[in-house]
This record gives sequence, C-alpha cells and structure tokens, in this order.
Amino acid sequence: MDEFFIARITTKGQVTVPIELRKVLNVKEGDYILFEKKGPRVEIKKVLPPNDFEDFAKPIRERFQREGITPDDIEAAIKWARSAQGESKK
Repeated sequence: MDEFFIARITTKGQVTVPIELRKVLNVKEGDYILFEKKGPRVEIKKVLPPNDFEDFAKPIRERFQREGITPDDIEAAIKWARSAQGESKK
C-alpha cells in the first residue's frame, strides 16, 4: 500500500525528510541520500558516503561527458541560478 508524506520546501530549496521516512531509510544527520528521477516520479534512497571524492564524482563526470556538458555550461547555470534567485527576492 502506498504511503504519502508532505514536507515544505524552504526559501533555500531545502526540505525536511519526515521522520517516518528517515526511520525506513535508516538515515541520520550527515548521511547522504540520492534523488533518482524515474519519469514523473522521484525515488529517494540512502547512499553510502563516498570513500573518496573521485569515486563520488566519477558518475557525474561521465554523465556530463556523455551529454556534452562543459565546465562553462556549469558556470553559466550557476550564474543563472544565482541571478534568478536574486530576482525572486525583489
């Protein structure tokens, strides 16, 4: 049976994971969780912290290479997000 939980997103885009889900996922402060988009749904999973930054960054780097995303694209996206956030505060 499906269960539903509601959480509010803060102005900084943060969300509190309801305690029932934290218990099911066995997550605590400092743990990592993964948001995986599957069509119109998102799955949340606990992940083990990377032993090494390279291990953590490898799948991200591979996806960026596969999709042709460059460091300049990332910088442009960050600038856009920062300017968009600044605009929403006005």
